Amino acid sequence: PGPGSSAKLRELTADCNRSCTRIVVPKLRVDMRVALFFAAAAPVAAVQGNPIAKVLDLLAGMRSKIVSEGESEQKSYEEFAHWCRQESKSLGREVEDATEDVKQLQAAISKANANIESLTSAIGDLAASQQQAQQDLKEATEVRSKEHADYSKVAAELSEAIASLGNALAVLERALPKGSFAQVLKQSQAVQEVVQGLSAVVTATSVDSNDAVKLQAFLQSSEQDSSESRNSNSILEVLGDMLNKAEAQKADADRAEMQSKHDFMMLKSSLEAQLATQAKEQDEHKKEKAVNEQKLASATGDLSDAQKELAEDTKSLNDAHADCEERAHEWDVSMQSRAHEIEALDTATKILQEKTGGAQNQAGYSFLQITAAKSSSFADVVASLMQTGKDAQDRKLAMLAMRVRSVASSSADPFSKIKGLIEDMISKLEKEAAEEASAKAFCDSETAKANAKKDDHESTISTLSSKIDYAKARITKLKEQVATLTSELKSIAENQAESTGIRNEESAEFAIVEKDYEDGLEGVQLALKVLREYYAQSFAQVDQPSTSSHSSKGGAASSIIGILEVAESDFGKLLAEARDTESSAVSAYEQMSEDNKIATATKKVEVKHKNEEITDLRHSVSEHSNDSDSEQEELDSVIEYLSKLGDQCVAKPEPYEERKRRREQEMDGLKNALDILEGQAIGFLAIKSHTRRM
Repeated sequence: PGPGSSAKLRELTADCNRSCTRIVVPKLRVDMRVALFFAAAAPVAAVQGNPIAKVLDLLAGMRSKIVSEGESEQKSYEEFAHWCRQESKSLGREVEDATEDVKQLQAAISKANANIESLTSAIGDLAASQQQAQQDLKEATEVRSKEHADYSKVAAELSEAIASLGNALAVLERALPKGSFAQVLKQSQAVQEVVQGLSAVVTATSVDSNDAVKLQAFLQSSEQDSSESRNSNSILEVLGDMLNKAEAQKADADRAEMQSKHDFMMLKSSLEAQLATQAKEQDEHKKEKAVNEQKLASATGDLSDAQKELAEDTKSLNDAHADCEERAHEWDVSMQSRAHEIEALDTATKILQEKTGGAQNQAGYSFLQITAAKSSSFADVVASLMQTGKDAQDRKLAMLAMRVRSVASSSADPFSKIKGLIEDMISKLEKEAAEEASAKAFCDSETAKANAKKDDHESTISTLSSKIDYAKARITKLKEQVATLTSELKSIAENQAESTGIRNEESAEFAIVEKDYEDGLEGVQLALKVLREYYAQSFAQVDQPSTSSHSSKGGAASSIIGILEVAESDFGKLLAEARDTESSAVSAYEQMSEDNKIATATKKVEVKHKNEEITDLRHSVSEHSNDSDSEQEELDSVIEYLSKLGDQCVAKPEPYEERKRRREQEMDGLKNALDILEGQAIGFLAIKSHTRRM
């Protein structure tokens, strides 16, 4: 006693002010243990010596116990604070990862939406362009049909005119040497038919108007015997000139028709190629749009899951912070309470030391030993402990009852020792209850978190497996399609090479045939020219007196000329047919080549896109496989941790609730024994007071 106690009190107060900063508790808050202490310390039954000294010893013991409990609580709190820091870091990382996942998925959704919008616009533009190309092709086809109809009409008229003029020339050249045109017309049925045919030529729209006028005038004059009608050379020249012009017009019309047909076929080929290319591009855009829509749907679903996971992680982090702050607050309150309890004990000790010094020296101030009441005083305590041990089926309480009975019968200070035994047992039970409650809360919390992580990892692995299976199946299908396209490209190239070879052979053959027909036609025409010129002069001299023994064979010549004219017509038709056939073959070859070119370009683009998709899918498979392996490793760790938790938390012979109920029953029994003991103490105080008065 003395100034040293005050110094210790100031030191303790300073320590409390440094460590307990957040909660202010009113001074002199005395724990219930202080009140129980005075209730238990006052009625000590069999203590020899000064009772005040005994009280001071008990106060010191209680202070030491409070300090020890504070140190234990401090250690437990430091472990809990360390767990809070680790849990906060772990949950913080999970929140950061989930936030990053949400950002990436949102970026993927924005990109997919932009691609879909762009592809939709491109598909619309291609559709409009296809519609315009189809309209142009329709209009060109209509124009071509009209041109062909006009050509067919003109070609028919010219062919008829050429046939009529050729026949007229042949007949007139044979008939005119026998007389004037008027005479021959009257005598020869063939000439009359020729005149009728020439009348049709005059009305043909394709015949030159000037030639038609000349021919019409000649036909009108043929009805009378005039000098004009007798001029056979004039009519033959007109007919020959008209025949040449008709043939020239027919050749020009044929060339124009061939050129028009060729131009139309080229335009048609170009428009059809454009339509095929645009249709292919449109199909590719639609496929790419479908892929982006699939990516959008997948990213949208993943975003929902990621946002849900982020919300759960954020909630777990906030709950952990709140729990840790609440425990920190409770710890602060406990430290404040403990500090004030120590302050109250130190204050009581100081008062007893300073105020009872003289009274302690009085010779009559001591406890009386009342042996007769000792045994009966603790019978109820022993009975209560025995009954509680029996009800709770706890042998430790029965053993405690036996120790209480032993102490009561043999110890000089039974109340203090018995109270200490009971309080130690209560403290032990409270400590076990707190440890089990903390362990159960830990087990429940960790098991729930581990199961949630396990479900999350399993779900992620299942999703990744589905994506990997889909990508692999898609790669297999794309490879088959690429192989098919490659085979088709090879077949197209082979067909093109074969067709080019055939076309070259046909072109070479046509060049030979065309040359033969042209040479033959030219030879026949030259022969006809020579014969016509010669026999025309012979026919003109038929009425002159003969001065030579030689005479021209006019009749035979006419037959030869007729045959040559037929040959000329045949050569002309064969040449025209050969040229038409060659033109059709060239157009068909060019059309086929253009189609092959478009098909080759289209299939190469398909092969390129499919190979690019295969590369992207392989990259996705690799990424998903790595992610799946990482998820599997984490899942294995979680499963291993759950197994350890099961060994630690589940494998208990007795359920936690049953152990809690039994422990509460034991503690209630011990507290009841304390109440009985304190009631006995009051009786001893009364005896002590009566003895002092005596």
